[in-house]
Amino acid sequence: MTAGSTEAMTQMDKKEIARSYFDRVVTGDLDAVNELLTPDFVDHDAPPGTPRGPEAAKAFAGAMISHHPDLKIEIEDVFGEDNRVALRLRWNAEQTGYVQYGIVVFRFEGDRIAERWSAYMSAA
Repeated sequence: MTAGSTEAMTQMDKKEIARSYFDRVVTGDLDAVNELLTPDFVDHDAPPGTPRGPEAAKAFAGAMISHHPDLKIEIEDVFGEDNRVALRLRWNAEQTGYVQYGIVVFRFEGDRIAERWSAYMSAA
């Protein structure tokens, strides 16, 4: 196996980890947060004063699922390079009328997500 193919496999793994984060969390598997985020995870779009670590991400995911029990997250595109993966997403909960589009960028440390940036836009 060449170095290039090893690098490509690693990038594919990161894309799959990023996909699995949303796939698992939206179904209520909040253990995925602890498994896939680093202990000092930083969400750069969290409210000021949000502590580092997976607990705040777990609380946010739990609140989203609670408020939108039929929430679906459609992953429309996944891009990756080096230690970053970007996803273009569509969030949809028919019961509550919640529809949002967004882009999330994850930075990885090894096989875990260390940082998150995002930009969202509500559907008109």
